Amino acid sequence: MDKNPLLVWVENNRKKEGFGKSLVQLLGYACTDWIRRECSASLTGTDGLSWFLAKTPSEYPIGEWVQSPEEHAEAIVDFCERSKTAPIPESLKMEFPKVLDLRGVACPGNSVRSRLVMAGFPAGRELDIYLDEGSPIENVPGALVADGIKVLSRKKTGNYWTLTVVKPINKV
Repeated sequence: MDKNPLLVWVENNRKKEGFGKSLVQLLGYACTDWIRRECSASLTGTDGLSWFLAKTPSEYPIGEWVQSPEEHAEAIVDFCERSKTAPIPESLKMEFPKVLDLRGVACPGNSVRSRLVMAGFPAGRELDIYLDEGSPIENVPGALVADGIKVLSRKKTGNYWTLTVVKPINKV
C-alpha cells in the first residue's frame, strides 16, 4: 500500500528549517478548504486558520498544534486528510451576514468593500448593503453589476439607502 504523500513529506522535511511554519501553512490551507467546501466561503489560509482557532472545536486542538507544530506533525497530517471528506463540525459552520453597513464609508472604500465581500459571498444568498445618499448609491450598484452581481432592489430608508444584491448561482 502506498504511503500517504503528506506523511512522506513530513518524514523528508522534519529536520529542515521552516518545517514548523510550513506545517502551520498546511493546516491553514486545510481549514480554509474545509470551510470553502462546507460553507461556500472564500477565505485565505490565515483566515481559515483564524476561524478554527476562534471557534476552538474540542475535537481538533488546533491551538496546541499551532504552538508546537513539529510535535503534532502527524496529527496535522491526519487532520488534513480527514478535512477532505468529513463533515465540518457544527461549531465551525459559518454564518454569513445579512447586512453590510457601509454608511459613513467614503468613496471608493464602500465600492471596494462591497466588491470584496461579494467576491467571497455564497452564490444565491441575498445581502442588504446600507449606503449613504449621493456618490455611494450612485457608484456602488454599478461596480457590483460590473462584477456580475445582480441588484434586486434599491430602497430609501430615512437618510440612507438599502441596496439588496445577490451573486447569481450561474455566475461565469
